[in-house]
Amino acid sequence: MKKRKLIQVIRFVVLLMISALWALPLLWAVWSAIRPSKMVTKFDFTPVLSVENFKYVFELWDFFTYLKNSVILTFGVLAVQLFTATLGAYALARLNFAGKKLAQFIIMAHVVIPGGVLLMSNYLTVKSFGLLDHHLGVMVIYFGSSTGILLLRQCYKTIPQALEDAANIDGCNLFQSLWYLYIPCCRSAYLSFSIVSINFHWNNYLWPNVILNTQAKRSLPIGLALLTKVGGDAGPQWAYACAATLVVLAPLMIMFLLFQRQFMSSFISSGVK
Repeated sequence: MKKRKLIQVIRFVVLLMISALWALPLLWAVWSAIRPSKMVTKFDFTPVLSVENFKYVFELWDFFTYLKNSVILTFGVLAVQLFTATLGAYALARLNFAGKKLAQFIIMAHVVIPGGVLLMSNYLTVKSFGLLDHHLGVMVIYFGSSTGILLLRQCYKTIPQALEDAANIDGCNLFQSLWYLYIPCCRSAYLSFSIVSINFHWNNYLWPNVILNTQAKRSLPIGLALLTKVGGDAGPQWAYACAATLVVLAPLMIMFLLFQRQFMSSFISSGVK
């Protein structure tokens, strides 16, 4: 009994240390954001607090322009992904067609392929359609989501076929069955996928930075990177950058804290990592 208790104590201490290391950058960002910008680079813990950094973010930085663009990119992609993932998941879960196993293999392989590998080919494709420096050029390559298809497929397979047969007998067509049966039964899976998609596209920097050149079309991560250069010869203004980082992260943190239980349970039950 004593040995088991000792192991639990050691495990708790190790997890606490790992959590502290993970939280340290965030705590430093919070501390830097609420202090005067001149004191950020000084090793001084004097409790001098200020809101000037947040005033700069909302008044002098193009926050609302970047916010509008990020909302368009993030939720525009999510809306299309929910539609395509729903149809793709239903096809893999319920339909029998030639090449089904090959299609499933390709979708699974796409999950493990790093996005950077396809950067050049995606850029040339978008350029050939004349979509450079357009929001659609950023969104179009993400309209299909292999992760969303696999997650929803696993959830769809848990729904008894008899329920769909009963819906068909009552006169439901395919889209009505999806709307009234599959989507309500897989609500947690849809929520989990939405959180993953929003988190990725809200923080996506590389691809939008490659496609978008106009200042008025850039998203929050690009604006955040540009914010570190406003100091000129004086160097990066880390206090402004930390304040902006907290503002950008706040919606994601709140969303995850509100739905973390549904998020974890959905991925554990589906087996998709």
